[in-house]
Parts: sequence; structure tokens; C-alpha cells
Amino acid sequence: MTRVLRWLRPDTLGAQIALVLFAAIALFQAVVATTYLFSDPDWTVAVVEPSEIIATAATAIDAVAPERRPRAIAEMQRVAPWLKFTIADDAPADSRIALKTGTAELIRKRLWPDAIVRAPIVRMPKPDSDFAIGLRSGGYLVIALTEERRSLALEEERRGTTAKRIAMSRNLESSAALFLVAAMLLTVWLTFAVIAPLYRLMRQAEKLPFDRGRSEPIKESGPREIRQLSRALNRMQRRIDSMIESRSRALAAISHDLRTIITRMRLRSEFIADDALKGKMMKDVETMDSMLHKNLVYLRGEEAGVGMGLIDLDSVLQTIADEFADLGHDVSYAGGKHQTVYGSLEDLQRLFSNLVENAVNHGAHVVVSATQPRDGFIVVDVADDGPGIPADKKEQLLEPFVRGETARTVNDKGGFGLGLSIVASLTEKSGGKLHLLDRTPNGLIARVALPAAFS
Repeated sequence: MTRVLRWLRPDTLGAQIALVLFAAIALFQAVVATTYLFSDPDWTVAVVEPSEIIATAATAIDAVAPERRPRAIAEMQRVAPWLKFTIADDAPADSRIALKTGTAELIRKRLWPDAIVRAPIVRMPKPDSDFAIGLRSGGYLVIALTEERRSLALEEERRGTTAKRIAMSRNLESSAALFLVAAMLLTVWLTFAVIAPLYRLMRQAEKLPFDRGRSEPIKESGPREIRQLSRALNRMQRRIDSMIESRSRALAAISHDLRTIITRMRLRSEFIADDALKGKMMKDVETMDSMLHKNLVYLRGEEAGVGMGLIDLDSVLQTIADEFADLGHDVSYAGGKHQTVYGSLEDLQRLFSNLVENAVNHGAHVVVSATQPRDGFIVVDVADDGPGIPADKKEQLLEPFVRGETARTVNDKGGFGLGLSIVASLTEKSGGKLHLLDRTPNGLIARVALPAAFS
């Protein structure tokens, strides 16, 4: 049942348009066929009774003057050769006055008042049975309608009706085929004229705002509504570009001014004679410098990546693991086989450096691993043996400037609530997905799924 409903209500716009077109054509064909069937008079077979033929012929001959009747009979005989006409003074001996039933009575009702009709004595008319009709001028008109000819006439009517039905059926089939071809052509045209611009629009919109400066504006094509939507998205993209550029300039100015002050503080700290006080001052300066760096990294997260291209993810992960190992941390990499992704080298380095830094700050042993492409994605796990993150805090800690009340983010190594939010932003920018999972028996697994360049 679900499959039937899914077929009757397709998900894509193209399938919905095609379904509406075919349904409209089928309904139109049904209406046309029904209307033609019930409105065409040729579909009704008019069976002419012998009584009507005989009464019509008798009325015509009775209206003609006696001296002109032979000529009228000859003319009628030529038109209707299956009738036999005879003028007699008396009715045939084997006939009787028509009863209230039968063919003779039907003939009499179609004639003038007080008409006399004599019919054969036998119950069923035989071939060449005579019907004698008394003429008002005297005498009898004897008319015979052969049974063979009557049957032949009705058979011709049946053959004609069957032929008309066959012809009508073929016409309906031909028109249905033409409408089907027209619907297919119309569907193809709609696909290129309406659906293709929508697909282009969808692909371009998915890249906003991370594709800034690397692609052309959305092409304004298709129906008016799609052109207006494309125009609105282009305006939105320009406003986003302007906002990001303004913010980048402001960040550059703030970074320059603050780093100048931090540099002066670091130089002045060198001249402090008290070693204990000097150490505290230097630690505070380093904390300020680290905080400034983290904030700038996060605030620059939406800027366009530098050096977009194919990247050997194994080399990036191995390099990051080696760098942290050189600093004395227990970090290892369970490499893959030259996993390749498309993206920014700088963004990927920042992404996984933040993850490994977060892991070494809360765990003693960190393992980085990557799997072969599956379903179009490469999965990278950064696992540590730290205290982990409570389930109700995982989503919350992906927000900027949020620090946990327990375990991971409150310790003597410092934290500003930006590490995971930076990772989440860079993962989304790279077209990937970030998941925080529990590690058994303890710890955290930060799982990043990135689109594989070659799946």
C-alpha cells in the first residue's frame, strides 16, 4: 500500500508534473470518448419494421392518380427492388381482414382512417407473403416483402455499426497515442525549462556562503518566479560577501592592535626581576595570545578557504599526529591508503589540529584513524581516553563560547569554549558531518565524515 501511495504521490517535481499531465490526458480522453459515444446518432441502430415500409409505399401509391400508378410502381420497384407491387381488383383469396395484432394491424395504424388491410392467413409471414391494402379510389394494392431481403438489410446495418465501432476505437487509440507523445515532449520541455534551473539554483544555494568568491553568480533563467528567486539569492550573496569583507577588515585591524599590545606586554615582562612574578605575567600573556588566536580563528570560520583542491587526507592526519607526538603527547595515527578529499588544506589542518588538541588536553592516549570511502564519505575518528562528555552536553558544547561544567573543559590547561565550535564550523564548511560519540570504557570519539573525492 505504501508503495502504491508513493507511486501516486512522487517526491520529485518532474515526476509530479508528469503525473499531472498524464492524468489530465487520460481524463480528457475519457470525456471525449464518452461524449462521442452518447452523442453520435450513428451509434443508434434504426431497425425499420416491414409495416413501416409497406405503409409508406401504400400511402405514396394511393396519393397518385390511377392512370399514373403503373409508372409510380415501376419507379418504386427500381428504388426498392426487394418489394413486389401489384394492383388487383380483389384481395387475395388466402388473406383476411387484419386483426388487432400482428404486422397487418401495424400497417393499418400507419395508414389513413378506416384503411382496410388484409394479411395472409398463416401466422408467420413467408417469403413473398402478400399484404393487400384497399385503396381509397378502389381496388387493392398487393405488396410483398421478401424475408430474405429483410434479413439482409438488417445484417448490413449490423456490419455498418460494427465497422463504425472499430473505426471509432482506432481513432481513439490514435488520438491517445498522439496525446501520449505530446505529453512526453511537454515533460521533456518542462524538465529543461523549469526543473533544470531549479536544480542549478539548489546546487548554488547549497554552497552559500562558503563558496564566496569562487563561483559565478546564479544564472537567472527559467520561469519568472525562478528568475526572481535567483536574483534574490544573488543579492543575498552580495550582501553576505560585503558583510564578511567588512568583518575581515575589522578583525585584521583588531588583531593588529591587540597583538601589538600583547607583544609590548611580553617584552616588558622580560624586564621583571622577580622570577615568580615574571612567570605569572608571561603565563597570562600567553593565555591572552591563545585566547585572541582562538577567537580570530572562529570568527574567520566563514571566510573562503584558501587553496581549494585535491588533498591527501592521510598525509594531513599523519603530519598532525607526528607534530603532537613531537611535543611529547601520546598520539598515534592508524592510517588508511591515500584517502583523497576535495577542500582547503588550511581548513582541514585547522579542523583536525583542533580535534587532536582538544583530545590531548583531556586524555593521556589519543588515536586518529580513517576508514576507506563508504557511501561516498571518508570517516575520521579522533578517540581519547579522557572523562568524555555527558550525553546532554554534547550538542550544547558545539555552540561557541560554551564551556562544560564538568570533566572536559574545566582544567588547568585552559579552554575558551571555542575548540569544538570551530571544528563544527570547519566540518560544515567542508561539506562534512561531525558526531560526538562515547568511547568504551571511557573517553570520547570525535567522528568527522568528509565527502570522498573518489568513492
